[in-house]
Amino acid sequence: MSIDPARMKHPDAAQVAAYYDGHAAKVQRRVGVNQRHRGILQRLERSGLRPYHRVLEIGCGIGTLTTLLSKALPKGHVHAADISPSAITMARSSLSHTKNVEFMVSDMSEMSWARMYDRIVLPDVLEHIPEEQHQQLFGLLAAHLVPEGRVCINIPDPEALDHLRRTDPGQLQIIDQSLAILPMAQRFAQHGLVLDHYGPYRIWANEPDYVWIEFRRPDPQAQRKPMPFLRRAMRELLSRLS
Repeated sequence: MSIDPARMKHPDAAQVAAYYDGHAAKVQRRVGVNQRHRGILQRLERSGLRPYHRVLEIGCGIGTLTTLLSKALPKGHVHAADISPSAITMARSSLSHTKNVEFMVSDMSEMSWARMYDRIVLPDVLEHIPEEQHQQLFGLLAAHLVPEGRVCINIPDPEALDHLRRTDPGQLQIIDQSLAILPMAQRFAQHGLVLDHYGPYRIWANEPDYVWIEFRRPDPQAQRKPMPFLRRAMRELLSRLS
């Protein structure tokens, strides 16, 4: 008999926090900044990240990506959250010299503050949050996103994660779900966000091992303007040459 993953009992928040306390010390500190973190920053910049933007980073760990974000936002601000108190302590220590970063311990089950963000980034963390909590989480994110702001998500490619589950399950973390885009898009749509980009890509495998996803909050006041004639003509020419 098959088991519906959505009905499986997940570890509670205290167990997850304890797991990532150990993960921060044993894994994150050893790995440091790598190609994945730099790629996430590059994709954020391609999404329209500006030096003055306000960014919420969910699942910041020991502040690896946060370090890159703080440099990319000299006139902006990074609000970084993680469920692990130990990870946040390490992050605060390593970035104590920065003026544009603020850390907090949170499982993101609530967002009681009134801040709004230009970008909300979940760098390889959504697959570790039980999927039955996504509907509530997405509503919270949408409520704190400015018009034309984006929720940017990096996750393992679902097929790559399924392969790992079959071949080397010991590498999986305490919660490690393969996330499909359709239910994710449907949940975001209920909170007024539209899917703007879905892009599988490769880092350490010959097949896609990660996916970059962007959801946008349309500005109801924005006017739809036609593309300039020269740009349309160039696109038409390129389509004929391809």
